[in-house]
Amino acid sequence: MRYRVTHTTHYRYPATVHGSLNELRLKPRTWPLQRLDQFHMKIDPQARYLSEYVDSFGNSANVLCIDQAHTAWSVTAVAEVTRFPAEAELLFAPPLPLARARQLLSADRSPEALDARLMSQPSALLPAIPGLLPRLGFEQDTEQSIEAFGRQLSCFIHRNFRYRSGQTEVSTPLQEVIENRVGVCQDFAHLGIACARALGIPARYVSGYMETVPPEGAAKLVGADATHAWFALYDPTLGWLEFDPTNETVPDQRYITLAWGRDYSDIAPIRGVVRGGGESHELSVSVDVYRLDEDPRLAAVPSELPEPADVGNTVPAFRH
Repeated sequence: MRYRVTHTTHYRYPATVHGSLNELRLKPRTWPLQRLDQFHMKIDPQARYLSEYVDSFGNSANVLCIDQAHTAWSVTAVAEVTRFPAEAELLFAPPLPLARARQLLSADRSPEALDARLMSQPSALLPAIPGLLPRLGFEQDTEQSIEAFGRQLSCFIHRNFRYRSGQTEVSTPLQEVIENRVGVCQDFAHLGIACARALGIPARYVSGYMETVPPEGAAKLVGADATHAWFALYDPTLGWLEFDPTNETVPDQRYITLAWGRDYSDIAPIRGVVRGGGESHELSVSVDVYRLDEDPRLAAVPSELPEPADVGNTVPAFRH
């Protein structure tokens, strides 16, 4: 499946900003199940400095500096992505129980296993919570596989926690989410990760997009889509396995991966500091995800990415 994702973020300040430094993670990853075909980004006002690097988790990141006075700034990122179906695994041996999987992981010295073990440790937003699983009332079977555990955990979170937009913020502690049993996709991904790490299973936070499908007969609204989050668990024989507790499903071709890390703090789409600007700011985000091979409005569009509104600095399109 081919998708076009347009992600626009706009900041507005009550007072003049005399300079800002920002780090962006808005460029989707390329990995075995996903190919980034093109990427284009524009910033307004123009940035004096703009560069790109790859972080320690393999995500693309941009650093930009705006040194002119401004009361608002925006960035529009447009990406074309191809998602491939996952091939069914032919298992010639029974699935590994959790205890055996942990033993294999501890003895594995491959680069992938060493990276995975980093994801089994507490992180900035996810400190260890003693007695987490009993506190939740979650009963795990030590003989089940990591894949079975992930499905059970995703189902448990979906059925025992309510999704409520605006109930939590990035800074809301996981303890509070657990107490209130309410949150959003970011909170549910964090909870899944914390539960897995409590059992010594490497788990990572994945951010990305999923197209919002309107009700039958209704038109798709511009800006109706949003960023999404889910979690992945590492199996020593199968690799990384993804789970979406918000929708109680296994991510497939409908999911577009943006970045991954230990928790949200590693891969925030935009973070930065400003000089001036007042004590607060207004933030608005618009995301559109279109399936290129099915949307009749885009089927005839040439392969070149459409130009976003002319808003300043341009990072040239990348072809992979």
